[in-house]
Amino acid sequence: MYNYRCDSCGAYLDPGERCTCSGTHEKNLQMVDELLSEEQDGQMMLKEALENGTHTRLRRMEDYPSG
Repeated sequence: MYNYRCDSCGAYLDPGERCTCSGTHEKNLQMVDELLSEEQDGQMMLKEALENGTHTRLRRMEDYPSG
C-alpha cells in the first residue's frame, strides 16, 4: 500500500498525484474578497447587501419586548 500524503493538508494521494489544497485555498480567499466587505468596526458584510440596500441590522436583545 502506498503512503503518499500532502504535507500541507494531510490528504492521502495516489502515486504521482499532486494535491490542489494550496490552489483551492487561494481561490477561496479570492472568493471571500469578491463577496465580502469589511466595515469600520471590523464586521464583515456582503457587498451585494451594501450595493442593493437590503441589509438591515439586527436589533439588540434589549430592544425586543419582554414577555
